[in-house]
Amino acid sequence: MVSTFGKKESKRMTCHKKYKIRRKVREHNRKLAKTLKKSVNKKKKVDGSIPNMAPFKEEILLEAIKQAEDKKEQKKLKKTTGGLVVTKPKACPATPASATKSVSRHLVISNADILLWILDARNVAECLDEGVMGEIREAGKRIIFVLNKVDLVPATVVAAWYNKLSKVADVFPIKSTEIMLTDCEQIIPVFKQKFARFGGVKELLEHLKKEPEEVKVGVIGKQKVGKSCVVSSVLRACGRTKKKRSTDAKISDKVRIITTPGLIDGAKEGEPIGILHILANMSNFMNYPVEVVDALARVITKEQAMLHFTLPEFDHPARFLDAIAVRYNVYFGKKPDHAAAARIVLKQLRDHKLKFHVSTGGSGEDLPESLQSGIKQFLYHENSLPLMSSELEVKIVKAVKKKRGETDMEGIEEDEEEEESEGEEEEYEDEEESDNEME
Repeated sequence: MVSTFGKKESKRMTCHKKYKIRRKVREHNRKLAKTLKKSVNKKKKVDGSIPNMAPFKEEILLEAIKQAEDKKEQKKLKKTTGGLVVTKPKACPATPASATKSVSRHLVISNADILLWILDARNVAECLDEGVMGEIREAGKRIIFVLNKVDLVPATVVAAWYNKLSKVADVFPIKSTEIMLTDCEQIIPVFKQKFARFGGVKELLEHLKKEPEEVKVGVIGKQKVGKSCVVSSVLRACGRTKKKRSTDAKISDKVRIITTPGLIDGAKEGEPIGILHILANMSNFMNYPVEVVDALARVITKEQAMLHFTLPEFDHPARFLDAIAVRYNVYFGKKPDHAAAARIVLKQLRDHKLKFHVSTGGSGEDLPESLQSGIKQFLYHENSLPLMSSELEVKIVKAVKKKRGETDMEGIEEDEEEEESEGEEEEYEDEEESDNEME
């Protein structure tokens, strides 16, 4: 008999015990998952309806209904028309939830006594509208031009536009904030110092405070010119912030400002479009980058293109995209990729890496010292890309979509069948003629 003294115990476990431990672990994990599901707060569904406290609720609802009707009419037209259709991409219609940021210009013009017309200094001609100017004059309201985004163009361009517009009405060049400052927003201090800087607003406020009677100030302008940012800058200069549920705010004892700006409609279908319209609807135009950049190349001189894009000698404007593709090393196979090169140009314009302006046609005197003091630190003293025209001829050709399951081979087969049937008919006619001759 062998003695077991000094022999180590086996670490083997019985199957019963092993399976029991696994079952207990599964039950424990299941309980933990249940408790986690109960403890996690479920996300509330976002209600897309307009609250009753929203300003101009009835007018916003009417605009939304009109937009829905226009959509239906466009769908009907697309079904009836066939072949190739030359169209231009449109801006996405504003939903009721986002439409509260701006309202129709007619409401602001009717409720305000003085109108601040916000203009983008990069292309002032595109921001102006003769129809709106006539409507304001008929209503007997005063206009003050606010030349916004002066930090994106050279100081000489700002001075030239100031001298040209000051013949029509008062002009105030400003640099507004790049973020919306409201009561409920919590902004990181570093970003707040960088993006919430503004200048030239104090001079505008001093001019408005000189009014002898109580007045209401409204803000109008086209898409993406900085209307809401100007309102936020004016309130910030007064030590106030924009409240969501209020339609106006007090600037001084006799002056109140309407915090909801009025939107001026952009270019309609069939009308020439500007560079600002393209930048405002960049998500739509990114699908057709080659057409947009080709139109942009026609309003740029060869010398300016070589200077700002650091390009070698090339045939302008036909070979502009080829030169850009070689410059940024963008190829599709062995050929230059025009679509990728065009997107690079559009992204540089969107991100303000490539600064541009529309030439005014002449150089004017410098800005008055009283207006320079507020914006002196923001003025741009280098060269930017000059555009010879404020309008771009962008032609986009859209082909009609094929039906489901239809291919090019099917069309070829149908043509062959038609040719065969025509040939059989001709043979039958020849046989009938020969029979008649024999008789």
